[in-house]
Amino acid sequence: MEPDHTRVVARLSETRYLSRCACNGGTYHLHWDAATFRLTPEGLLFLAQVLKDLLARGGGGVVWLGAVGLRFQEAEGQDLLRLLQQGLVLPDALSMGYFRHLN
Repeated sequence: MEPDHTRVVARLSETRYLSRCACNGGTYHLHWDAATFRLTPEGLLFLAQVLKDLLARGGGGVVWLGAVGLRFQEAEGQDLLRLLQQGLVLPDALSMGYFRHLN
């Protein structure tokens, strides 16, 4: 159950959804099965870019959020990317740029 100060902005299922609260400049809460990850708008945009790059290679993969690895098959990765893109609300200053990751 979501706290009163959050709002679900995108949902795949009861256990996989993205919510946003006004705390810390609009923190996002990514709920994925039994785990919940707190991400800034910049962090969420970075995660979406990493997923997009990994999925472009084909197949599944693992994305590390701190010390926790989120393993996904290709279809799950596509679902997660769609969830992030649907729920992401960016200030104009952030939407102008993008983030890249380095391996």
